[in-house]
Amino acid sequence: MKAIALTAVLLTASLAPEIVRTTAEQVASWQMSHFHEVPQAPETDWTRAAFYIGLARWAATPGQMKYFDAIRELGERTGWQVGNSDWAPPIYLADDHAIGQVYIAAYDHFGDRRMIEPTVQRLEYILQHPPQVSLEFDNAECLQRWCWSDAIFMGPATWFGIARIQKDQRFRDYADREFWATKDFLFDSQEHLFYRDSRFIGKTGAHGEKILWGRGNGWVLAGLANILRELRPGDPLREKYVNLFVEIADRVASLQRPDGFWSTSLLAPPEVGTPESSCTGFLTYGLAAGVRMGLLDAKRFSPVIEQGWRALASATVNGRLGRVQQIGDRPDAVQITDTQLYGSGALLLAASELVH
Repeated sequence: MKAIALTAVLLTASLAPEIVRTTAEQVASWQMSHFHEVPQAPETDWTRAAFYIGLARWAATPGQMKYFDAIRELGERTGWQVGNSDWAPPIYLADDHAIGQVYIAAYDHFGDRRMIEPTVQRLEYILQHPPQVSLEFDNAECLQRWCWSDAIFMGPATWFGIARIQKDQRFRDYADREFWATKDFLFDSQEHLFYRDSRFIGKTGAHGEKILWGRGNGWVLAGLANILRELRPGDPLREKYVNLFVEIADRVASLQRPDGFWSTSLLAPPEVGTPESSCTGFLTYGLAAGVRMGLLDAKRFSPVIEQGWRALASATVNGRLGRVQQIGDRPDAVQITDTQLYGSGALLLAASELVH
């Protein structure tokens, strides 16, 4: 009923599914033909993974199955391998595991175990050799664990997805333990938001506000939505994730700007904050997913979702999404023309919830 209510509200606001579908289709098509407009990276890189995660969700909507073929072509090019970054501790980096979520979606669609075997092998190695490092973000060693908020989007859903497919509790146990260690370390219980990493705890911005990054919390809310898709109703682990999801959703809804965007620095005064598309996409997706899963009240959250989508649409010109903060780790300047793969992925995630 809540999903129906969400659709009804959007229809009355002239955000009919066909309008959302047109924008999303333009973004998907533009991005797939303009990979050259963003800095080159391996096809298993997290920036591409974030786009393809959105594309996989979009492919599951009516009439978009063609994109599963594009995902299969990607996997054949990469040999279904996860990432292997050379700038951080190898094997363990959550950024390298994000593409595993795309492979899991391909496996769920095609049923070919080749698509997930390298991911299973990577995670199995980690289970046999678990990292023993601090979550303090003082050197690259902490990247062996989920010591930054982005990792909540990149890693856990891959682990929970493999646990589901393998029917192996060990993958669940690892992901659950590491997730809550990160939450306990980076979550501000007063603001109900995550710090990007430990370097920002206790620091303040230009206007005295805590530095709570828009995209960092977008990664978290979207990551939680993806975790909850793997932890089905009745799963004994699910309730505590639901509770955290609702707590963060309540807070971010209250921080939306009058123009429908969220700012790069969530607590910056709206009149000086910088509107940004990738955090707006991830947060809109998370809220819409929460309504669709029956976790958030449609009457309360639908206006927020609608404004978020309208903001994204306003930043999209012929399929090119602008106002996307570039790769970084904190609030920063954004130009109207700035675009990036993960921004397009975030928009596709949001669209997939609005048209399902």
